[in-house]
Amino acid sequence: MDVPNIASNTPLWLALLTTFIAAVSGALIGRAPARVKYDIVGIVLFAFFLGLGGGITRDILLGNLPPLALRSPWYIATVLGAVVVVLIIGRWIPVNGVVFVTLDALALGLYGVIAAQMAIEFGLPDIGAMTVGILAAISGGVIVAVLRGETPEILRPSQPYAILVLIGVTIFVLLDQFNAGLAAFLCVGSVIGLRLATLHWDIRTRAVRPIDRSPGEPPADV
Repeated sequence: MDVPNIASNTPLWLALLTTFIAAVSGALIGRAPARVKYDIVGIVLFAFFLGLGGGITRDILLGNLPPLALRSPWYIATVLGAVVVVLIIGRWIPVNGVVFVTLDALALGLYGVIAAQMAIEFGLPDIGAMTVGILAAISGGVIVAVLRGETPEILRPSQPYAILVLIGVTIFVLLDQFNAGLAAFLCVGSVIGLRLATLHWDIRTRAVRPIDRSPGEPPADV
């Protein structure tokens, strides 16, 4: 089956679309009601790290420097465009709608599969490629959470973003040697499908049961 490999030959318009969607999510976080209100610098930084943080993390891990997102003006321009859109019509963007969730999952899957593909091209073993793919997909959200003084959502009981990327990237790495194009589409498609399923049935991870301590036993940090 002759399927184009969107992981190694990602069209510029698709790369910019995923950057735009992720950057919009970041800017919306900056405008969401919270205990802390953010100025324009905060909103731009949230958009930047969600839109480009994954790609920059990938390139740093692989030694592909300067990062690809900084070699072309289109990526940063796309982030700034996303900020302008959120400032103008942010209150009317249906972030929980099917279209936006689908596009958000598309960005998540693409970040993972493109990073895994690049890691394979750099000669990393399968487990290393999977690790790079997962870190590229989740690092932007982690950075934004840290900047907001919060525990990253992937570390708490929540909808399983990291697990979805793990499943998608695993599919890609296992099938890449047989048909890289089909593997890339199956990776992205599985992330989108599973993301919509977790949203529809409100599937969430559960907290791990704490270790029971004997009466009188001191805490671990004493």
